[in-house]
Amino acid sequence: MASPSACSPREIVERLFSTLSTRDADGFVAALAADAVFEIPFPIPGVPQRIQGREAIREHLAQRWSGLSGIEIHGIYPTIYESTDPGVLFVENDVDMTVSGTRARVHTSVNRVHVRDGEITLFRDYMDTARLASRSD
Repeated sequence: MASPSACSPREIVERLFSTLSTRDADGFVAALAADAVFEIPFPIPGVPQRIQGREAIREHLAQRWSGLSGIEIHGIYPTIYESTDPGVLFVENDVDMTVSGTRARVHTSVNRVHVRDGEITLFRDYMDTARLASRSD
């Protein structure tokens, strides 16, 4: 496997999204810079809008994902768009999931991802968190 610094920003983002269906917080943060920022502009109550630092992000994701037992993820299908800034990418996500016994492929989020020196420095998650939270109960 190539080192992260030898990979293009797109390859780094593709690798990041390949970890999501397993809800592996360690795998997700492996692509992040030590001082990375994870932002959720429209969080559900009790969820922070901004988390800074790889370890804080790992802890947050591990806790959130462990509480999603009502959602089964079968696959995540990102569509990645490059911008005029080579370190800024946008991602639309379709997720094949089962919630409350119903399986569907739904559009769940759009992300803005910044990559610098082979690491993700910003992951902004425009997710419909309220809809997903209400479906996981």
